[in-house]
Amino acid sequence: MHIGSHAPRQQPALRSTALDRGAEALTRMQRDDGSWEGECVWCPMLTAQYAMTAHVIGVRIDPSRRAGILAQFLATRNEAGVWGLHPFDEGNLFVTTLVYVAARVLGVSESSEWLQSARLMFEREGGVQRIPTWGKVWLAMLGLYPWEGVNPILPEVWALPSRLPIHPANYYCHTRSIYLGLAVLYAQRFVASDVPLRSALRSELYAGRYDLIDFPAFASSVREEDAPFRASNGLRVLFGLSRLYERVHLESVRARVLRRLRQRMRSDLRASSYLSLSPVNGLLSILALWSNDPNDADVEEAVARLDAWFWEDAQEGSRVAGAGSVCWDTSFALQALSIVPVAGSTEALARGSSFLAAQQIAEASFDYDAAHRIDPSGGWCFSEVRHGWPVSDCTAEALVALLHTRPERLGQEDAARACRFILRCQNPDGGFGSYEPSKTSIPLEWMNPSEMFGGCMVERSYVECTASALIALREVQDRYPILLRRRVQRAIERACTFLVEAQNFDGTWDAAWGVQYIYATMFGVRGLLAGGVDPSDQRVRKACRWLLAHQRPDGGWGEHHASRQLRRFVDAPNGLPVQTAWALITLVQAREPDVAALVRAAEFLELTQQDSGEWPDGQFVGLFFETALLNYRLYRQYFPVMALALLRRFLTVHEQPGRPHASPAPSSRA
Repeated sequence: MHIGSHAPRQQPALRSTALDRGAEALTRMQRDDGSWEGECVWCPMLTAQYAMTAHVIGVRIDPSRRAGILAQFLATRNEAGVWGLHPFDEGNLFVTTLVYVAARVLGVSESSEWLQSARLMFEREGGVQRIPTWGKVWLAMLGLYPWEGVNPILPEVWALPSRLPIHPANYYCHTRSIYLGLAVLYAQRFVASDVPLRSALRSELYAGRYDLIDFPAFASSVREEDAPFRASNGLRVLFGLSRLYERVHLESVRARVLRRLRQRMRSDLRASSYLSLSPVNGLLSILALWSNDPNDADVEEAVARLDAWFWEDAQEGSRVAGAGSVCWDTSFALQALSIVPVAGSTEALARGSSFLAAQQIAEASFDYDAAHRIDPSGGWCFSEVRHGWPVSDCTAEALVALLHTRPERLGQEDAARACRFILRCQNPDGGFGSYEPSKTSIPLEWMNPSEMFGGCMVERSYVECTASALIALREVQDRYPILLRRRVQRAIERACTFLVEAQNFDGTWDAAWGVQYIYATMFGVRGLLAGGVDPSDQRVRKACRWLLAHQRPDGGWGEHHASRQLRRFVDAPNGLPVQTAWALITLVQAREPDVAALVRAAEFLELTQQDSGEWPDGQFVGLFFETALLNYRLYRQYFPVMALALLRRFLTVHEQPGRPHASPAPSSRA
């Protein structure tokens, strides 16, 4: 819903304070080293797995951290007193079971009041045997679920030729890293030897029926509410064949494969400065190596680096984040502050660009071919440079940020290396993958054994990554016209074609990393504009009409996370500043003539801004693997600042007598 065009009202308060106060708050969030980073808030799953891992390998958790972890568990309970994959989840058996077990091994009594709702869930379910496969594995390691009830995770698959589509080398990097650890642990049938609460937990988790349950019969049985992506018929056949193989496999062959896989884990740990790709696979790697050798030096290093994933404060306790976002957040903060001058931005931009320029990966420090990876040199990570896992859109956004702020800190050669990394991520269809291009054109989602997550088996082309890559390549082309000239121009043309073909009939695009149509449409429009599509083009105008049709009466936008799974737009109960900023960025950059709608969106941002200059926290608008909602805590700050800055620049030009309705700069200038 929107109001027709009319002369914009003057907004002296908006244009002199809302942006300035927001930018000032953003500069206050800058760290001493020049970076920005907001927590990537997910759910307590990882914190529970950390506590369970520490219990198994005998790592003493400091009393203050133990208290913080329990405080985090208390803070993340939903209204029903249980835990979910995100705050709006009514209750997830997987997360609730892991939190319950973690709380118990941390010393919480089974009679504790705040655990009783979980126990009621277990009783209603007749036990936790219908927990998703990942949960079955974690319980099996503590002797709380027999390995015979876990669907096979064969390590020998890694010994197949990598040219075969089903080889893990062709999986999405997070998926293959996770299943590397799972395969080793499964093959070892690892069970911790010292779990004093084992007998008590078996009784509590299964309502006293543990010895009566036919666990193998539950291998593929998962609670319906936990399994939006059930095993396909093809995967069930594969599980059956794998069970037959388990009866006849040669121990000598398995032992040889396991030695190779452990060495691969060590190589991956060292390549990431022992941070691992994520704490999900990092904790599994620690357990897999420790179970073979408790004195493994690589385990000691990896355990020491787990602190890097922690966020701790008095309000929400101690928790493990699913990712570090320092380069991603710093790139967008710099872009937002670089649009128009605001108080204090000059120094912040200088310090931030110095930090970001130093985060580019100079060269590979490992054999990336042997690791089934692409050359990481020239790229930027979502996290920090030592993480060692660069991403196409993180590289692109960092490149844009530096070209907008301190291009001299980058230089032509570093820009060329960044472009080469981005180009390595382009797929045959013209779109871009995230960490690497797709390794196979054969669909593998039918093999997805996770049950909880979707779209996680292979890399594919993403609207967001494609748009960011296209924007950065255009920026480089404008600044260095002869740099990789033919390759860059061809990549831009192919990427633009991909975006055109990916646009939905109603003008929107589908997102992979955010909620959902508003987020993807921001990237789709920005990408088309950077690709040379004129703002008057019907593809751009159709996207803008869709956005305007979904503007709320209060001027904001709000999209419910259910949009992703339902594959249609679902209104959120309220407008959200982050999504409003995304819509406003899109409309301003597309030269939307309905200036009144733009001003109303800015008014919404002004009205929802707090006295501190910040916008409210708690906006879970990030997404991965279709069901995992994230709150990127700095999105609430730099996207509204970016939107208001673009609007200020746009209105300044728009209101000058005799000047045409000028562009506020296409996506490549955002």
